[in-house]
Amino acid sequence: MTTVAGAWEELTFDFSGAGAFNYDRVVIFFDFGNPGTAGAGFSSARIKTEGLQEFTYGRVAARAKLPTGGGTWPAIWMLGGDYLTNPWPAAGEMDIMEHVGNQQDIVFASTHDPNNFGGNARTGSTLVEGASEDFHLYEMEWTETEIKFAVDGIVYHTVSNDGTLPFNKDFFFILNVAMGGNFGGTVDPAFTESSMEIDYIRMYQ
Repeated sequence: MTTVAGAWEELTFDFSGAGAFNYDRVVIFFDFGNPGTAGAGFSSARIKTEGLQEFTYGRVAARAKLPTGGGTWPAIWMLGGDYLTNPWPAAGEMDIMEHVGNQQDIVFASTHDPNNFGGNARTGSTLVEGASEDFHLYEMEWTETEIKFAVDGIVYHTVSNDGTLPFNKDFFFILNVAMGGNFGGTVDPAFTESSMEIDYIRMYQ
């Protein structure tokens, strides 16, 4: 979804009738609105598979090129499918990739549960040189006993899983870009626009 000078333009894809789908690339674009227009602000976008593709356990591989600019905050993550009746953090959250433009070549992976969420989430980070110049593979391997996070085949964060945690049920994907916030930080006054490009997301079971 892109907002420019107060005009809303929304593009929606309905995959409910498709057993499988394939697109060359998804670009999630966000901008500063219309410079010089009073009240124009940042816009951002989100794509989710809620009700379309939800699953328990497996390996996820997402090939993506990340945005650049202070204050940008892209994420590839998963949320428990029962979040409407079991609100966050009880529903659980698995962050396959989070990135903030104020720490340009660092990416993060986290899990959020009722005992470890927000600033106390179980989080790992790693250096990814050229995160915004090149495509990299962001991976998660999710089993009954552990959740592993990797970049380009190298595991950098592992979280134990057991029956007391909310990671033993169906989750769905959310792909989004945001600006600022507690994690995104200060937005560069010179920022105008950027995008996250996703070549593919694959799930294996």
